[in-house]
Amino acid sequence: MSRYAVVLAAGRGERLWPLTSTRPKPLLPLPGGGTLLTRLLGQLGGIVDGVVVVVAKGWAGEAVKKLLDQRGFTVSYAVQEEPRGTGDAARVGLRALPRSVDEVLLVNGDLLVSRGLLEAVASAEAPALAAVPSERPWEYGVVEANHQGCLQGLREKPVDAKPGSLVNTGVYLVPRQRFEELLEDLKPSPRGELEVTDAIAALAAETCFRVVEGRWLWMDVGRPWELIDAYKAVFMEKMEGRSEPLVEGEVEPGAVLRGPVYVAPDAVVRGHTVVEGPAWIEGEAGPLARLRPWSFLLEGSRAGAHTEVKASILMEGAKAPHLNYVGDSVLGEQVNLGAGTVTANLRFDHATVKMTLKGRRVDTGRKKLGAFLGGYAQTGVNVSLLPGVRIGAYSWVYPGLVVARDVPDCSFARPGPEGVEVQSLRDRIDCPGHLLDER
Repeated sequence: MSRYAVVLAAGRGERLWPLTSTRPKPLLPLPGGGTLLTRLLGQLGGIVDGVVVVVAKGWAGEAVKKLLDQRGFTVSYAVQEEPRGTGDAARVGLRALPRSVDEVLLVNGDLLVSRGLLEAVASAEAPALAAVPSERPWEYGVVEANHQGCLQGLREKPVDAKPGSLVNTGVYLVPRQRFEELLEDLKPSPRGELEVTDAIAALAAETCFRVVEGRWLWMDVGRPWELIDAYKAVFMEKMEGRSEPLVEGEVEPGAVLRGPVYVAPDAVVRGHTVVEGPAWIEGEAGPLARLRPWSFLLEGSRAGAHTEVKASILMEGAKAPHLNYVGDSVLGEQVNLGAGTVTANLRFDHATVKMTLKGRRVDTGRKKLGAFLGGYAQTGVNVSLLPGVRIGAYSWVYPGLVVARDVPDCSFARPGPEGVEVQSLRDRIDCPGHLLDER
C-alpha cells in the first residue's frame, strides 16, 4: 500500500498579520533555524512514501518553494490558483498525487505537532483523525465521537463547549479514491468557501471515521500571540528538561546566566547582561541588558544596552538596541526600535487585552500582551506602543508618538490635527509589490 502526505500550505495567515506580510504563515521561523513547515516535513520522514505541498499562487507559493528547495526537501508541489478554502486546497493536492497512492495523510501546514501524533494517525485504520483535549475548545472545531470511537460530528467553535473537550487537530488519514470523489462534490459553505471538514463529515456518514485521541503536542498557530506559545513548546522540546545554561557561543565576563538558557554558537552575551531562563539566544544580548524568562533572540537580532526583554521574540535581524522595553511582543525580521521605544503590555484595569483580527475585536484572554511589528518596521525615539497594537511591515512610526491603533503595511504613522494620522509610504520607499496590491 502506498501512502503520501498532502500538506496544505496555501493559507494566507490573515489573522497573523503583520507577521505574515513578508512571509507566508508556514514559513514563520522557529528557534533553531527551522520553520513551521520545515519542522512538519522533517517529522513526516519515515511515515509516508512521499509528500505533496499545496502552495498559493504568487509570491507566497514561490517563497515556500524557494525555501524548501534551498533546504533540500524532496517534495512535489501543487498550486491553488485561488483561495477557495481548505476543501479546494485538499482537492488540488489529491489531484497531484501519483495514481498508485492508496491512502493520504492530510495535514495543515501551519501546525506545531509532535511526531507521535502523526505516527498515531498514520498507524490507524483509515479513515481516521487525531483529536486532543483543549482548555479552550470554543476556539476550535470540537470533535464528537460515539462509544465505538467513530466520528459523530464536528462542531465549529461552539460557545457551549466545556474545557477538556476534544478538538480537531487538522490531521487526517483518508482513503484516496473515495475522499477525492467527495472533494470533487463539495459545495461552498455559508462563508463561501469549500471546507475540507464537509468532506470529512460526508465520509463519516458512510463509514466509521476513527477518532484517535491523545495528549500530544498540538498547536494551531493562527493568531499573533500563539507564536510565543509555539516558541515556548519548541524550547522545552529542544532543551529536554535541562535546568542549567547550555553555552555554545560567547559569554563575556560579568554576564550572568540563570536557569535554562541556550546560547547558540554564533551568539554573544555581552558584559554585565543578566539572562533569566528559559531563554534562547542566537543573536546578541547586551551589554547591560536584561533578558527575562521566555526571551527569544533569533539569528542577527540584538537586545542592546539598557534594554529589557520579557516573553518576546526578536526575529532575524530585529533590533531593540538601547533603552527599550519589549514585553510579551514579537518583532518581525529586521525591525528597528528607536531609543526609548517601549511596548506597553498591561492595561490600567488589568483586563484582558483585545486585538482586531480580520476586522473583528477579539479577546486574547491575556492580561499581559504587548505589540506585534511586521518585518522591516521602524520606530522613532520614545515611541510608546499600547497593548495589542500591530505595526505593519515596512512602516514607520514618528518619534514620540503614543500608538493605540494598528498601523497598516507600508505606512507612516505621524502626528496629525486629531491625533495620529497614517500616510502611505508607497512613493517614499520600495515596498514589496504584493503589499501594495493588498492595500
